[in-house]
Amino acid sequence: MVFEMMNSNLTNEPISKPKTGLLGPYRLDVDGIGSAVRRRGPGTYVLGYQDFHSTFFVNYVGRSDRDLAADLKSRIGSDILFKYVLYSTPLEAFVKQCELFHSFHPRANVLHPTRLDGTNWRCPSCGSK
Repeated sequence: MVFEMMNSNLTNEPISKPKTGLLGPYRLDVDGIGSAVRRRGPGTYVLGYQDFHSTFFVNYVGRSDRDLAADLKSRIGSDILFKYVLYSTPLEAFVKQCELFHSFHPRANVLHPTRLDGTNWRCPSCGSK
């Protein structure tokens, strides 16, 4: 797992925070989505916020199997910022979603990511279907 080192403002000790490997952050609004996501396709995203040190905190991990921008637009108002990555296939988006889910344990994700109906995909982290 990739980590970035930061200084805690309380202890001045280095702390580790996993990286998302996604593009952004961008504002979670129509303009932010429109300027960031330029093509239709499957993708994975996180929703969250940044603190005054520009540390991004992940609240939710999501995926779209067909149209990432449309899915993000349906989430407007649920958080402040988003990060994303587009993929060629829904399977790639599912794998990344599982990786981020297990790395960040986001508070707004109650359940493990589900696979696309009609597939036999398994989570690469825990083997769940």
